[in-house]
Amino acid sequence: MKISVGLFLILLIIFFVSCKRTPDLSKDEVYKILNEIIADDSLTLYTVCSHLDNLSDSDDYGFSNKDKKFIERQNEIFKDFKFEPGRLKFYSRKKKGFDFIDIDTSCKAGILNGVSFPLISTNRQRLVIKITEDCHCMLGGQGGIYLYIKQNEHWKRGKSFDYWIGQNTNLNLRGQVSQQATGSLAKYGLTCK
Repeated sequence: MKISVGLFLILLIIFFVSCKRTPDLSKDEVYKILNEIIADDSLTLYTVCSHLDNLSDSDDYGFSNKDKKFIERQNEIFKDFKFEPGRLKFYSRKKKGFDFIDIDTSCKAGILNGVSFPLISTNRQRLVIKITEDCHCMLGGQGGIYLYIKQNEHWKRGKSFDYWIGQNTNLNLRGQVSQQATGSLAKYGLTCK
């Protein structure tokens, strides 16, 4: 009798604890949210790297302690997440409709966008995401970390963190560019010191 009462109390506690916990994200929900952001912010992402960019939580993002615990749990659940073909879409002005984003598994050539796993609040009304673009050329790329807030069923970009535009850090490529630039200057009788 004591065993059955003890077992009942344990099950009752587990029931109440699990009822209070915010349900975890599903893979379908993650893709739904990402597609909403891409559409609502008119992002044109032709090719995305299948591997996620890293993004850690920061106090700057304004998440509550409950949100931070939820984010930590989702990061653990989705630690092996990779983008799958046929799941992300963008609006193509050329086609006047939605088109699937190409997912690149090598992530080494061409113009690629990198996207982090979104840090999503427990109420699914606020998120932070990192989006980058790298052309794998001498121009480098650009990117940033963005806060989105859901208002009237649409995601609005709120704040940008760490926005950057940069030059390629590939030393071999930079050396080639430097030699080309020096050669072009010499052609006009100019030198670079």
